Amino acid sequence: MKDDDTKLPSPASQSSSQSSSQSDTSDHTSLIDELGIQDIYEPMAGLDGKMFCTAGRDTPVVEFAEEYLILHPPQLPFYDQGPEEEIVVNIDARGIVLDELGMAKRIPTAKYQGFPIYYFGEQKEGTLKHYAAVLTADERLVFIFDDKGDRLTTDDVYKLRNKSVNGEISQFPGLSCIIDDTSLVDERVDPDAMVNTDIA
Repeated sequence: MKDDDTKLPSPASQSSSQSSSQSDTSDHTSLIDELGIQDIYEPMAGLDGKMFCTAGRDTPVVEFAEEYLILHPPQLPFYDQGPEEEIVVNIDARGIVLDELGMAKRIPTAKYQGFPIYYFGEQKEGTLKHYAAVLTADERLVFIFDDKGDRLTTDDVYKLRNKSVNGEISQFPGLSCIIDDTSLVDERVDPDAMVNTDIA
């Protein structure tokens, strides 16, 4: 009988091993369990003064930050400072943004008086939109301005290009650029004949 007693663990050792395994799992509580989300009917929850949302227990958890969203995996614990992605924009010596292959990033088929339009390295303040710049024959970069005197962004150029027949945006009224030849007769289209030429 004594041999059997030594082989069986004591109740005290069982409870201590259970508590140590519980503490191990509590250290690795998943974010979805920390938030207390059980189903899709209560998708919003708060934790440490932050607001989170998810579409269910197996879907990514969205953290609402001041100006952006952060996605977290639901099965991992919440880490306040996780890995971050650093976005690098490469620019050549002229100030033109380079694409993934190291080539000057151009707006396809868009042109101003026949000259190609590129992404300029500077971004409009408070946005991620790059300004558009025309590369002239003598390798100068010049900006295109709207009727309010604001520089056009690449988004503006895309919208105008899509409204044009051949990608030539100098035909639209209200645009100006230093390369405009004011000695020529203005052959731009009549603004009254145009339909919805607003950039916005």
